[in-house]
Amino acid sequence: MNTNMKYLKLVLIPLAIVALTACGGMIGKGVNNSSGDSNNAGGLGDGSDTTGGDLIGGANSGAGNGANVPGNGSLTGPTADAVIARLKNGMNNNVNPLAGNFARTLVVVRSNLPKVTDPMKATGFDQVQLLAYGACSDLTTGTPGLMQSQYGVTKGVAVAAQSANLVAAGVRMLDAHVAGLASTSSAAPKVTAAFQALVTKVGAVAGNNSTIAFMAVCIAANTAGSSMMGF
Repeated sequence: MNTNMKYLKLVLIPLAIVALTACGGMIGKGVNNSSGDSNNAGGLGDGSDTTGGDLIGGANSGAGNGANVPGNGSLTGPTADAVIARLKNGMNNNVNPLAGNFARTLVVVRSNLPKVTDPMKATGFDQVQLLAYGACSDLTTGTPGLMQSQYGVTKGVAVAAQSANLVAAGVRMLDAHVAGLASTSSAAPKVTAAFQALVTKVGAVAGNNSTIAFMAVCIAANTAGSSMMGF
């Protein structure tokens, strides 16, 4: 994996996650990709409801089954297989957990990823950001690289010159996790503003370029999306 110190700094940037708090409840609960029971959304059903609500959960192997958290109904979180599937989905299947940096990172962190759906007992959510880092870095390799061919972000140039494309890439990735609501719901302006703030912050650091900013956007969108919990 690329050990460029700028990439390592990225993993430590708190606002890679904090910036997305502007999205509010949409990030916290998750949204279904199908019609039906949105309460089991974001890939957190148990597969029993084929009308739509649980169908996605069944496909995202491991998420669901309903952990009983007093006062919060049946709150569930994703386990390792669900996190992996969500990361692939968030990056439009342009990354492969069996190849590249995604695979190499997965070897290291998989045993530490959440193993149970009860968020009161699960551990390892801190590893999700590291896994997202590995997967996102695969989008920056090659010439021109998927960050450019799939997301329109030119590699290695000034952040300001690619600001609009960087924000659009973040919104697109988050859209994949929340069935398009990142760009179409009432929260859309806040989502855009959060990504813009992140891009501006990264661009303000001397030496950072569009590749570094793309990594920040990708890690933020996919860590938030792949860690969503549902009721």
